[in-house]
Amino acid sequence: MKRALKGFPGLYREVNGKEGKRFRILINHNKEIIQEYFYVSNATTEAQAKKSAIARWREWRVLYPVITKRRFREIPRHPTSTGITGVTRIISTVKGHEYEFWKATWTTLRGDKRTRQFSVNKYGETEAKRLAIEARQEALDQIGAA
Repeated sequence: MKRALKGFPGLYREVNGKEGKRFRILINHNKEIIQEYFYVSNATTEAQAKKSAIARWREWRVLYPVITKRRFREIPRHPTSTGITGVTRIISTVKGHEYEFWKATWTTLRGDKRTRQFSVNKYGETEAKRLAIEARQEALDQIGAA
């Protein structure tokens, strides 16, 4: 059974039939999983194991700070035509006509997906791209560093 320790995200108290009691630190940082175990044994009491785990958790949180929501939204997940996360160039065909536009995409704090499109025909290539980049940056600024 795994139970999170209040006030210490990524630190758990686990009770396993064969292994007994232990504290486990589990941190996922930039697609790297970092974990360490602190076992309760005959030589180590539960209070000592917990104290050691909390001390180590604090060390790791200095080395691997919690990522902000804005920084999380800026992580590249797949390549785009601009190299900028959330801004892509789209060619859409509607009723036999091709429309080209630059599209800005982001996720709100509530988790809703939002987009804005800027037509290449209306604004021109460079202006449409600039507007899409600017729209995404403004949206991320509204989210803030939360």
